Amino acid sequence: MELVIYGVGLILSFYIAWCLGANDAANPTDCAVGAGALTMKRAIILFAVFAAAGGILLGPMVMKTVDRGLVDRENLSLEALTVGSFTACLSAGLWITFCTSKGMPVSTTHSIIGGVIGFGLISSSPLRWSNLYIVIASLIASPVLSIILAAGLYLFLRSYLSRDRTELGNLITIYILIFVLAFSSLLMIFYQILGLKSLENILMALLASLVFSSILTYGLRVKYGRLNVSNFLYSLLIIGLCFSAFSFGANDMANATGVFVTPTQRLTGNPTIGTMFLLSILGSAGIAFGAFTWGYKVLEVTAFKVTRIDTLNGAAAEYANAIVVFLFTVLPSLFLGFGLPISTTHASVGSLIGVGLATKGLTGVSKGVTGKIIAFWLLTIPAVILISMSLFWLISKMMGI
Repeated sequence: MELVIYGVGLILSFYIAWCLGANDAANPTDCAVGAGALTMKRAIILFAVFAAAGGILLGPMVMKTVDRGLVDRENLSLEALTVGSFTACLSAGLWITFCTSKGMPVSTTHSIIGGVIGFGLISSSPLRWSNLYIVIASLIASPVLSIILAAGLYLFLRSYLSRDRTELGNLITIYILIFVLAFSSLLMIFYQILGLKSLENILMALLASLVFSSILTYGLRVKYGRLNVSNFLYSLLIIGLCFSAFSFGANDMANATGVFVTPTQRLTGNPTIGTMFLLSILGSAGIAFGAFTWGYKVLEVTAFKVTRIDTLNGAAAEYANAIVVFLFTVLPSLFLGFGLPISTTHASVGSLIGVGLATKGLTGVSKGVTGKIIAFWLLTIPAVILISMSLFWLISKMMGI
């Protein structure tokens, strides 16, 4: 029985990872592609590389169970919890696959939450409604905040870049940005993987960030020759893509590994770091496979059909998306002890809508495409609830649970 659970868990982990790559590859890449900074193929390659790096280096440290605290797990038998976890992820995967085939960006997190609610409603486990209210609040707040922040960043960048700027000033700005992002990432990597003490950790991260920033800035200088305003914005877009993809791999890998972690946690306790590391490699492979096979379907919609993206509004949208995801993930974790279930998809599309409105008002956003995307967002949780309830009932009857 245990081998069957492990086997099915691994298969579903890979499938959810594929769904992540196929539907969510557009989130970090749409601005760079839409603005013409990178071709679709190169953007997806960068996404796959940096998402894999984030997933393998930091993914093992982020362990989530599928239920997300929405159901009372203690009232469920191991069999019911296992079937519930599997049906929640399978139903989410089926919905995401359908949406991806239509080119519609939807939230993997909210799809899995819909699956959890579905098996919670049909099983004997009561739902924790207070946690569900938080999910609903974040579903509304994340795209709204992204719209506001993206519009504000666009207006700021337009004003900032209208002044005369020297190539040296652009080069220094790029170097500082790379250094800050590299230092924050390496600080966490050295702490989590090497277990270094605070001072050693800071010194190692500082030295590595200085070297990494120098090499990457020099590489951008060689690539573009002169860092004029246009090339400066291209650089911002590429840096933002790489960092967003790295963060995506680190945070969203748990969406794939959770389907394996949930039942095995009850069987043998928390998986070891070695097991989580191997799961992260499997998840990274699934994300890359999803990005290379179907990643273009959603990317074609978000990069070209929501609004017209140029280097200026693309940079504003890219960093607005990153900031909103960071705020929802990190700040509540620091002050409340848990992160909010933020959807990177909602934040990404919200930022595109924001720069479209700031650029040309209501005419700057495609009402037809945007309306269709919002309709799929609203349908996601109810649709997956129904699929999950149906699958849980069917499998439970077949297994006699």
